[in-house]
Amino acid sequence: MDSQLYIVINPHLPLGQIISKRLAQKGNTVVYLTENEQEGYAIAAEEPRVRYRSCNPKNLSMLEEEMAWVSQCISTISGVVVITSEKEFNANYMPLNEGFFRRTAAQIGMHNTTLNLTYVIVPEEADTSREALRALHLKLCQLAHEPKTDSDCVNVNHVLVSSITYDDESCCVDVAADTTDLIHYLTSTTFKTVSQQAFYFGNNA
Repeated sequence: MDSQLYIVINPHLPLGQIISKRLAQKGNTVVYLTENEQEGYAIAAEEPRVRYRSCNPKNLSMLEEEMAWVSQCISTISGVVVITSEKEFNANYMPLNEGFFRRTAAQIGMHNTTLNLTYVIVPEEADTSREALRALHLKLCQLAHEPKTDSDCVNVNHVLVSSITYDDESCCVDVAADTTDLIHYLTSTTFKTVSQQAFYFGNNA
């Protein structure tokens, strides 16, 4: 598969770190946004293809500036990965919504390229939101079958992952590996037309 440039936003530790490193190990360039300077430099030192940029991911002005900087100084952005909780994703006030990325992509001149946006949605707490995640998955699957009224420069897909302990790195490895492979697949040149699909990774143990 072809090499891409990704931005990883709102990394829930350690899931976001593992996804970032695995995307980089596939030959991609990854820009990792976090306010935690120690964490950012540590992951960049561990994996040279990961570039750390200091940014509050919920400050929309800062995020717009970072996306513009990446596009101008590194390369065209292939994909953005937003890691968010099920509760936040369902909230009407979610700042990193599809509309924000459509506006930002247009502002930084991505009219002739496609920005692949993948939401990785996790439960608020391990296991406790399993049913809520399944209900959200069904809703997103139904959305995928609705007729599209227009086309723009953003392709959106959703990956829901549940039943793991997100503060335990050993429990994140397998689901992070599967999620990374799927994200890379969805943003490859061959398959970038896949849009509005919802994928669910669970652990039946």
